[in-house]
Amino acid sequence: MDTQLFELKNSLKTLTKNLISRIDSICISLENGEEIDRLLFWLEDLSMLTETTIILSQNNMIDIDLDLFNEKVELLLDKVEEKDYLFVSDLLKYELEPLLSYWDGCITND
Repeated sequence: MDTQLFELKNSLKTLTKNLISRIDSICISLENGEEIDRLLFWLEDLSMLTETTIILSQNNMIDIDLDLFNEKVELLLDKVEEKDYLFVSDLLKYELEPLLSYWDGCITND
């Protein structure tokens, strides 16, 4: 089980970096009024990140507070539903990207 959790932790770090790297291009697309397909794929991956984080936290593999993350994601989903894509862009760029970058620094390979 420990090996599987360690592999899941490595996958979480990779997924976190992947999500961070895609934020700028998604924001540009949203600001230009383009299709939201990229955002929808990003949200699917964010869901996977959330599930993975919960599993690793429950097994004491990482120590990450999910409360702030949950608040930001809930707001993000509300604004996506409202189709307020400029707000979504700002939220991604100025709230979620720094938070995910912080998480990336906290997730160690031990």
